[in-house]
Amino acid sequence: MAFDASLMSISTLSQLLRQSNSDFLCYDLGRRVQPISATEFAAIENQQAPYPYPVQGHACIALVFWPQLSDAGVEPFLWFLKFPVDERGLLEQSTVQEFITSVITLLGQQVTHALIEEQEQQLQQSPYLFTPAEEKRAALHARLSRRWQRPPSVHFELAQTALADPEHWQQVGVQGLHDVAARLADDTSTISAISQQFTRYPEPLRQALAIALEHQPIPAELANQLARQLQQQPAAELRADLLRSLAGATREAEVSKAIEHVLEDASADECVICCARLWSAFDPLCTPHVPLLPLLRALARQPATIFAALVTDLLRIPTLRPHVLVTLQRDDLPAGVREAWHNFIGGAR
Repeated sequence: MAFDASLMSISTLSQLLRQSNSDFLCYDLGRRVQPISATEFAAIENQQAPYPYPVQGHACIALVFWPQLSDAGVEPFLWFLKFPVDERGLLEQSTVQEFITSVITLLGQQVTHALIEEQEQQLQQSPYLFTPAEEKRAALHARLSRRWQRPPSVHFELAQTALADPEHWQQVGVQGLHDVAARLADDTSTISAISQQFTRYPEPLRQALAIALEHQPIPAELANQLARQLQQQPAAELRADLLRSLAGATREAEVSKAIEHVLEDASADECVICCARLWSAFDPLCTPHVPLLPLLRALARQPATIFAALVTDLLRIPTLRPHVLVTLQRDDLPAGVREAWHNFIGGAR
């Protein structure tokens, strides 16, 4: 294969795709499936901004790309990429460059051409490609089909029917629930059905629906209804599912109240959900936001290993890190939180 010399100067994924005459979209697949704008992604790639949603020290990214000026119905290409971030939250550029070099060596400018079997096998051996969980793939597919105004999957109508009348819920597919969740803004009857029946759904259906809802920006009407139910719900398994379902609606005042209510006696699972899925509720730059101290109190009531893991996770989120550190250094920090924090930093030395 003859190389275009300009390819060897490429240092970012955006440059690689532009050089191949491709348009693209970027989504985070680490915490919640959510878009990353082209401007934000460019800043991340050029180490001008930390990766906003790292998980366990990695950025988990979906790059969706397609040839420019292609037909509207063309099937896009997908790369699911996982790169380490450094202690500042910046992408480790050497690993991105290693992936780019391997793609150029293997494909040249042909990144949107059909791969032969040998090329496909070699590409899949990259240590920077990963396979997301089924629900995240379903959430991404649902978002893309709605964005491009394509019909939902064949499972969509069955999921709608089951949420209205769950008698035959066992036949519902995961993709159908994610398609419903992505299209709730235009589906008042399903909003009403979920609002009225969420806590009465069979447990497997309710849990799968909660996961589908957590990856979408759900309508305020539904969010407020579920938040009110959360404040009235004593059953632990129902509280966890209600909490997850609100991850895409943390800007609603009713949701903030519900999170504060849960934190008064939060279980370990509920603490994990708050840190891993509802972290944006604690961002002080957003209105409304949940005070951080109730979360830290809830974490301090958990075993030391859970406190350590979840505080570490919060400290890796760029928007929260300064807020967490300032709060933990307050003179009026509750004794239990102070003790848990001192044990944590003592053990980390």
